[in-house]
Amino acid sequence: MIPYGIGALLYAPLARRLSFRVIMASTMGLYAVSSLLCARIELINHFFLARVATGITGAAVIPLGLLLIGKMFEKGVRGRLVGLFFGCSFFSSVVGVFLSGVASWRYLFYVPAFLGAVAAFLILIVPSKDLSAREKNSVNYFNIIYNNKIRNIFIFIFTISFLYHGIHKWFGVYLSRDYNLSQFNISLLFILMAVSGFVGQILGGYISDKKGRLVSSLLGILVLGFATLFFIGHYPLWILAIILCGTSIGWAIGHNGASTALTDFPDEHRAEVASLNSSARFLSGGLGFFASAFFVEKSFSLTFFTIGILMLLLTFFVPKAIGRN
Repeated sequence: MIPYGIGALLYAPLARRLSFRVIMASTMGLYAVSSLLCARIELINHFFLARVATGITGAAVIPLGLLLIGKMFEKGVRGRLVGLFFGCSFFSSVVGVFLSGVASWRYLFYVPAFLGAVAAFLILIVPSKDLSAREKNSVNYFNIIYNNKIRNIFIFIFTISFLYHGIHKWFGVYLSRDYNLSQFNISLLFILMAVSGFVGQILGGYISDKKGRLVSSLLGILVLGFATLFFIGHYPLWILAIILCGTSIGWAIGHNGASTALTDFPDEHRAEVASLNSSARFLSGGLGFFASAFFVEKSFSLTFFTIGILMLLLTFFVPKAIGRN
């Protein structure tokens, strides 16, 4: 997560020197190569370096994708496009979980290597003036300090990512320890969550376009926060599945609202906020996972319940961060 978060900051400044097409095709090609190396390498130290490379090269997709959505499409359809964009990642999660249960772990890297190569080829041949263009505006990440609107939305993004990954990254351990579930059953639950996330992104995109980014963000955090509160109890498996899917849907709806709001920034700030978005999410997510480790060791349910309360309290800050657009 850390190489991804740092790598995301590289591409907006680079887009002032190279076209979006060159950057995206190059990073996807290098991502394919590094994924292939992950599948073939035997030594753990070399594997670690290859994984760092996949994080840095893969980090180009989200900031440049959001930047291009903001440039190429009207405001009234951006939410649904962002939903489809991020929904694909949830679909990929389903494929990854399925492969992990039926195939060698190496295929978890062979498949991304193949898809990365295909993506690089398609980016090179698709005709588009926007892809062939460069970023015209200057990129100054210190605007996060000086610009109130940019600062507020990234305080929100950093905080909700910190809290969400403080629970999400522990779900596998939680299901194993507190519910004694097998790897197969845990995988099934993760597939359900991934499908729910895809549905949430599509639904969030519709809400963002029709009701506004603020409504989508607020609704998502409310669903996520209340679902997280329910981890205080112990439930039959079917109720647990509903709660887990609730967290996934809530996160996806809120994520869509905040991400779509980033595409609405004016041209002079869109590139820097798109890069800061990815960086803030992944760095704060890693910190959230690290910070929650001490507390989940004591009690998963109390830790998750407390995080749920903090998520609900964050709703008071959302109108200031997202704005009434």
